[in-house]
Amino acid sequence: MKIEELWIRLSALMPSLIAALPVAIIIILGGVLINLVVSRSLGLLAKRTDLSEADILPARMALRWLVRIVVVVLVLGVFGFELGGLWALVTTVLAMIAIGFVAVWSLLSHTSATILLVIIRPFQVGDDIAVPSENVSGRVIDLNFFFTTLIDHEGSEWRVPNNLFFQKVFKRTRQPAGTSLSTQLNNPNPAEVKPPPAPTEDDPLR
Repeated sequence: MKIEELWIRLSALMPSLIAALPVAIIIILGGVLINLVVSRSLGLLAKRTDLSEADILPARMALRWLVRIVVVVLVLGVFGFELGGLWALVTTVLAMIAIGFVAVWSLLSHTSATILLVIIRPFQVGDDIAVPSENVSGRVIDLNFFFTTLIDHEGSEWRVPNNLFFQKVFKRTRQPAGTSLSTQLNNPNPAEVKPPPAPTEDDPLR
């Protein structure tokens, strides 16, 4: 192709490119703004839950790349590129991710319950918890993103799914000098607390 022909084609495309440029800039600025809002929101969540930057880094990176991909696809579409196949690929990937989320819904339920426990603070490490419907009782010694660990008066450990606390009635007996759930969540080892005393006949589930 000669330079003159190339220049003629570029000249013919120039008006449409100039017309599409403001829309592309708006899309890019919108993507930057969304990234800032998401990053700020995750940072505030980390501060509220005492999570570290390493804990929220995977979610932050995943959302950041998702926004970037959507922005690139939209900008290319504004400039007239045929992106039917690319959109189909993106929607297929998103559908697969959605199916994966459904498949691991139970795990996500426990993780969401953990975050709510840290924020709402219905109990703390060192408190005595009893779930009468499950015939489980003990003193809270640990918390992770799936289970709350209790130790009973015999020294046995019970691991209670975190979402159970939002589905069942449980009894809390507050103990002094407890540790917050957010602090224990970042502690790789169970808290050093003494087992609760043996239950009495009047109160079989402490």
